[in-house]
Amino acid sequence: MKNDADLEPVTDAFSRYDSFIILGHEEPDADCLGSQLALGMWLEEKGKKIYLCSKGPWERDEIAGWEKYFSGKLPNQVSTENTAAVILDCSSLERTGFSESELPDIPYIVIDHHAAGSSFGDIRYINPLCPSTTLLIQKIIEKSGGKITKKLSEPLFLGFCTDTGFFRHLEPGRAEPLLLVSRLIEAGASPPETFRAMSGGGSLNSRILLGRLLERSESYFHGRLIITWENWKDWREIGSKRDSDMLYQLLTGINGVEAVAVIREQNDGYCNVGLRSTTELNVAEIARFFGGGGHKKAAGCTISGDRHDIIEHLLQIFADRLKS
Repeated sequence: MKNDADLEPVTDAFSRYDSFIILGHEEPDADCLGSQLALGMWLEEKGKKIYLCSKGPWERDEIAGWEKYFSGKLPNQVSTENTAAVILDCSSLERTGFSESELPDIPYIVIDHHAAGSSFGDIRYINPLCPSTTLLIQKIIEKSGGKITKKLSEPLFLGFCTDTGFFRHLEPGRAEPLLLVSRLIEAGASPPETFRAMSGGGSLNSRILLGRLLERSESYFHGRLIITWENWKDWREIGSKRDSDMLYQLLTGINGVEAVAVIREQNDGYCNVGLRSTTELNVAEIARFFGGGGHKKAAGCTISGDRHDIIEHLLQIFADRLKS
């Protein structure tokens, strides 16, 4: 991970400005929202004025309880002289869900662990070696002399766990993330409670939907790739939240599987595609080919067309990477 000296422009900015608009990407996960929430709480402790904003939606069970802390709109009036915007876990201003005309003309601080995206922002701290944005926020707090309390540790740990698949996607040979996480647990973050938040709370209908996707799963390249799908009719019939993480766990746990693609048809001519890898196969590169992005082992994109065409496109791309 990067040298702490790279954090100095960020920590200086958090000392210099009096108020902050804290944004993340739309369709947020716990890494995005946990980063926003922990940063906001810490800045408030320092006497700063904060505005937590997110377009949502709040469909994931593990983040539903955080909605009350966020506004779906930007603040109407802020002092542009003493205010900065912070963009977390987000590769472009467009991904915040707010239009360019809505966004204020103030300095922007960008903190992210994704290498892809546009080079926007006045101050940038991008660290693709870090497994989650929440760990970057932890480093900033600790570099500034702040104390990681139990209140801060919980959203930071949940964000880390969701982006690493509860430690499953960590790269070997990098100890610093585990040292950082050990301090979160020492401060009061609970691994059992966090795992329950990530994996519990599903309804019977969510399990029925999971069963449909498992039943539709097709194997390619001698079992090295699995593709499955759902459509809007499934949602109309079942009307349930997805058990995405459980689905990926079950499919990637099959013997010989190196990659998984889950296609979710929308009722607008587009499909959302989730990609997972269990090897050195970089699914983020595949997602970027379609205008998406993510991590080496977990990525996604939105593609125009029906699932049949998308499956053909995916098979062509995976064929080049699963030749041997």
